[in-house]
Amino acid sequence: MNYHFIYNPIAGHGLSKRNWILIQDFLNDINFKYTAHKTQGERHAEIITRQLTSKNEEVTIICLGGDGTLSEIVNGIQDFEHTTLGIIPSGSGNDFVTATKIPKDDPIAAIKFALITQPRKINFINANERRAINIVGFGLDTDVLKCYYKIKFLPNKMRYKIATIWKTLFFKWRNSEISVDGGPTKSITSLLLSIGNGRAIGGGIKMCPEAQIDDDYLNFTYISKFPRFKTIFYLMKVMKGNVLKLRVTTSIKCKKVSLKLPNKTFQLDGIICHDTDVLNVSIAEEKINFLG
Repeated sequence: MNYHFIYNPIAGHGLSKRNWILIQDFLNDINFKYTAHKTQGERHAEIITRQLTSKNEEVTIICLGGDGTLSEIVNGIQDFEHTTLGIIPSGSGNDFVTATKIPKDDPIAAIKFALITQPRKINFINANERRAINIVGFGLDTDVLKCYYKIKFLPNKMRYKIATIWKTLFFKWRNSEISVDGGPTKSITSLLLSIGNGRAIGGGIKMCPEAQIDDDYLNFTYISKFPRFKTIFYLMKVMKGNVLKLRVTTSIKCKKVSLKLPNKTFQLDGIICHDTDVLNVSIAEEKINFLG
């Protein structure tokens, strides 16, 4: 088995780089053979993964980064049968990890876990021409992400909280058309909408709390229009993981969702995507061999 570590040195404001130093020392101490790959920019992890998984050989790829780096790796996999994927959580949010058994805040515990764990089959999402492993969504979460990326001078969790509060004060309802599992088209007005394989967005906010990464289903959750004076009350419930307790929340277990987007913008594993009127999201037929 060939082990390859892909690390994004800027993920988590340098957390990935710091974690890699610890992991490297640990691997060298136990004389473990591996190859390291440092990403050089956007979608470089995808290019590296495509090269590593195009040889019809057994390969294990360990991601040191956040949801964005992990998403790039998933998009690069060419041979699902012979590829195994693991994670050392090293990003800003590490939201996908909340749906796994991987230790989140201890990189040495995470690498030990990866080295002794037997892989299991998990799902991922097809979203138009891209793949996602955690959540695809649009609405307030997309607005918050745009604001979050503009705030450069604060810790990650504080940046997200400030961005959330700011955008909530000035949010706009989104009118969209949805079709679930090929059924009739329905018009909805929502605050935000999430289609999950994983459970959380925004550093741990569980928008799809009932999602399972290995059940062959998507968890489609959206918050419908409500009186604005209830905004803070509802937002607090959502941030505490109680989104399903809101009367205005709809949660559906399904295989595919088609959406007509009002502003051609959505987020895919925390990455802002543009320029599409229609978003077709489905659970992929292939599965990932996953250490977690």
